[in-house]
Amino acid sequence: MSNELLFLLATLAIVFYIWQRRAFSFWQSRGVKFIRPVTLLGCTREFLTGRVPFFEQIQKFHETPGCEKEPFVGVYLAYRPALVIRDLELIKTVMVKKFQYFNNRVLRTDPHHDALGHNNLFFARSPTWKELRNKISPVFTSGKIKQMYPHMVKIGKNLEDSADRLGSGSNVQIKDLCARFTTDLIATIAFGLEANALQLPKSEFYHHNKAIFAVSLSRAIDFAIIFMLPALASLARVKLFSKDTTKFIRSSINFVLAERERTGIKRNDLIDILLAWRKEAAANPEKNHQTNDLDYLVAQAAVFQTAGFETSSSTMTLTLYELALQEELQDRLRQEIADFFGEEDHVSYERIQEMPYLSQVVNETLRMYPIVGYAERECSQPAEGEKFTLSPHSNMELPHGMSVYVSTLAIQRDPQYWPEPEKFDPDRFAPENRHNINMDAYMPFGVGPRNCIGMRLGLLQSKLGLVHLLRKHRVHTCDQTPKTIEWAPGSPVVASKDDIVLRLEKVSG
Repeated sequence: MSNELLFLLATLAIVFYIWQRRAFSFWQSRGVKFIRPVTLLGCTREFLTGRVPFFEQIQKFHETPGCEKEPFVGVYLAYRPALVIRDLELIKTVMVKKFQYFNNRVLRTDPHHDALGHNNLFFARSPTWKELRNKISPVFTSGKIKQMYPHMVKIGKNLEDSADRLGSGSNVQIKDLCARFTTDLIATIAFGLEANALQLPKSEFYHHNKAIFAVSLSRAIDFAIIFMLPALASLARVKLFSKDTTKFIRSSINFVLAERERTGIKRNDLIDILLAWRKEAAANPEKNHQTNDLDYLVAQAAVFQTAGFETSSSTMTLTLYELALQEELQDRLRQEIADFFGEEDHVSYERIQEMPYLSQVVNETLRMYPIVGYAERECSQPAEGEKFTLSPHSNMELPHGMSVYVSTLAIQRDPQYWPEPEKFDPDRFAPENRHNINMDAYMPFGVGPRNCIGMRLGLLQSKLGLVHLLRKHRVHTCDQTPKTIEWAPGSPVVASKDDIVLRLEKVSG
């Protein structure tokens, strides 16, 4: 090796060493307790080597030994400093009281090559997100959901029929059954389409919904950049949806929009809202309307589809898993279902909302298994005027663009707030025990103005699915049922590494 090459390598090594020393001195120089990083990987070695999903990495930061009394802890996501907030009052300050400094998410996709990812409500940045949320929120009012409900009940009955066809005593991959139910539900209430996932083993809608959350090396790399290194999103050209899924969603929504315009049918669903946007843009051509862009409309439908599919199906799956482990709780819920509906064929909207134990069961599932697992925001400091500081814990001004994380999974399993946190106990949420709960420590749908817009619909989907499945069926553990839940390392949301297989039994009452 020549002397020139040796000199070059030595120089690069020195430059890298100095750069890393400076990068990794951020928290120490500001007097903030921090987790010690390692070369290149920062504090995220377990996530970047595929051992744990991102939400679990954030949980591990929150639970770092020695940080139990810290209101926040500094970390390094690879080379990038970030803050994990542990104190509930400070979380409320960031997410609610001082929201004007934290109205953007950290997550990003490529704005140039991923129209469906970049333009939807979840990823939209200020001020676009607020306008977009105001436009979409009418879909999620209780009045609109009630109008959609007859379509939902039809899918609930299809779920019962599908469970019957599987046969009593069958061992069933319960996530597959629940995800087919939510696929059909979202397809009908959002788009007015019949996905037929419960009837057809190879439903195209179901195939593409699954593909979005499928764990593979390329998708894991995309999600790592979206979650952790968003500044590289454009350079790496990361996409929220694969090429095939993007093509499928685009063609489906384009078809439905054209059919609705042709027939004039109204279903009080998302498509009606998108068509109204398009008409508004046509009536005011002098304005530069994003709604003239088909991909902008499709992006809203796409996030509705994917979020509604995964969150509700996972909640149902994990509820059934816990009820199979504690059958006395399942008996109690099945008795409530019988008390409320008896032999009635129709599960009414009003009655399902009044079921106290069903609400307790679902609330407890979401405590133990908050589907996203964490919340995040990006600090936006103004060019002039008052800056955000970490008061009263520190007078440090957070730098503009700093990422802030909250581990909902860690907080909702913290014995400080939840006695015996690893125990599935719906009675925590019983009316007589509500006074024992610090509701600031319960945030399964996020916190503040950018919380989950579909919370009400998601809860109803999960409850409806559970009622229809448990009316005439029971679930039991079997030899293939996992003893404990381990997280799927490459999953962007809370999901079991192993298939949750339960034995389905048909019962008469």
